[in-house]
Amino acid sequence: MSEPAHRIAVRLARAGFTLDVDVAWNERVAVLFGPSGSGKSTLLEVVLGLHPRVHATVRIGGRTLADPHATALPADRRDLGWVPQESALFPHLSVEANIRFGSPRAGAAGAARLAQALAVLELEPLRARRTSELSGGERQRVAIARALASGPRALLLDEPLASLDLPLRARVLPYLLRVRDELDLPILYITHDPDEAILVGELAIVLDGGRVVATGPPREVLWSRAVLPLSEALGLENVLEARVRSVADGAARVETPGGLVLSLPTPAALAPGSALRLGLRAQDILIAVDPPGRISARNVIPAVVRSCEAVGDGVLVHVDAGEKLVAKVTAGAARELGLAAGTNVHLVIKAQALRRLA
Repeated sequence: MSEPAHRIAVRLARAGFTLDVDVAWNERVAVLFGPSGSGKSTLLEVVLGLHPRVHATVRIGGRTLADPHATALPADRRDLGWVPQESALFPHLSVEANIRFGSPRAGAAGAARLAQALAVLELEPLRARRTSELSGGERQRVAIARALASGPRALLLDEPLASLDLPLRARVLPYLLRVRDELDLPILYITHDPDEAILVGELAIVLDGGRVVATGPPREVLWSRAVLPLSEALGLENVLEARVRSVADGAARVETPGGLVLSLPTPAALAPGSALRLGLRAQDILIAVDPPGRISARNVIPAVVRSCEAVGDGVLVHVDAGEKLVAKVTAGAARELGLAAGTNVHLVIKAQALRRLA
């Protein structure tokens, strides 16, 4: 059997904290998910080679960067593009000069890499401006472009949206998804935001207390019994990708790839055909067994219950409404409604409950 494309194995003890991880995967885009202090950034530092005396196995994209039985590659020879939480740009230099700072590492391909980074992050109109004149979201795009211009073999992103407020996050996230989709690079992405983990990752590696507690597809792992208390505390919700069908009377009708049609308010202009990413809390989905009568909620959706799972103080109801959704109800409500696999139900969702992520 061939070795997995990526593997990180390390045991690093510090005062009051031990990082003890051995995880391997083949997916191109992996998300390190967990609360602050769980060991995510320390693990990334090991990958970067910032703990050279630690015995570790690090393999990214099939290339071994560290092995306990051999001399580890120094940090400057690992060919990794790193974007820290703070953009750390040179404020007196232009956007282009900041991005060029990383391009010498790309060698003869430097000019092409620079042009590619400018194009993917849509920074061409800003290339002559000083970074001190940019918004927080623009600065973060420049930091990502600088990492890409270095011609890395893999991209490491350490909570790239954490320093941005919600509107800025919504503007930067599509660029991160474009980097993911248009560039064939292994990506290791740190976040404590469940929405980001679901939207960005192909695989979630969940850390807590310095150890891996779960791995798997983000939409499954973050709703699993083992991880749910952690992910709920960090704001877990249903995440939907959709496209605008129509806009009228201050509301938009959107449709998901699975054919689920929803109505939501439009505080900003939305053009038909534009893409949206929406968040919906499990607690904001009401379940009715009988068809509701006249009701103010704009979304009443037929669905089928696939499974019910008792967790903590409630029951998670997994339903299929064209898209897989999770609702959370009390144990008493689940019992009184007779919810079980195969039950036909109606989901009731207020338009205001749908939150735009990007």
